[in-house]
Order: sequence, then C-alpha cells, then structure tokens
Amino acid sequence: MSCQFCQKAWFVEKLGRCQQCMWQANLGSLILLACCFSYGGEVAVYAVALWLAFAAFAGLSLAHWIMFFYYRWSTQQPPSK
Repeated sequence: MSCQFCQKAWFVEKLGRCQQCMWQANLGSLILLACCFSYGGEVAVYAVALWLAFAAFAGLSLAHWIMFFYYRWSTQQPPSK
C-alpha cells in the first residue's frame, strides 16, 4: 500500500488515518450487506456466515469512523494569525 500508515505493522495505528483502509472497510460492509439481503438459500449456516462477515466489516468500519472523528476533534488546532 502506498500510504505511510499502511507501512506500520500494528493495525491500531491505521484506524481512522488510512483512507484506503477506510474505503475498503466501508465498501466491504456494503457489499456484504447486499449479499445478506439477497441470499435466499436453503442452508442457514451460509446466511449466518454472511451476517457474521458483515458484522465484522461493519465493526471495522465503525472503528475507523470513530477514530477518524476522534483524531479530527481531539487534536490541537494550529494558532490563528
């Protein structure tokens, strides 16, 4: 990956800072949500697996957004001239 935060090994340092990771988490959760609603199969295990995958992606997306707003609002603003 090309951004400076993706070069780090620890994923907590990437939360809310890496735009590529945020887009992937958001897009993954939307795709899995669409798959969950469109799946009409007979096997309930597959439906549960889809919902669990959606919950994981949605949780990751939520963690990214929470940290994004935390970094945006908690940092000191530069002094105005």
